[in-house]
Amino acid sequence: MVTVYQFQRYDITTDSWRTSRRWGTREAIEDLGGSFRILVDTATQVSELDIRSDVPGLTQIGFDPHPPKGPPRQIYRTGLH
Repeated sequence: MVTVYQFQRYDITTDSWRTSRRWGTREAIEDLGGSFRILVDTATQVSELDIRSDVPGLTQIGFDPHPPKGPPRQIYRTGLH
């Protein structure tokens, strides 16, 4: 298991902090350089397999370490024309 965090980066175009759609280890986030801040309250344990992506130490884009519990939901559509 490994600890990952959500993190933010400063977006100069909007003059605001934006939360990344990835999660990462402290080391990987610090290696990114630039203006990043780690949201330490989001620390979560995940499998090392979860941080194997195109950027070492970061999850895939859109990763959710807290998936919904229960069986997968199915969506049924009716009245399609």
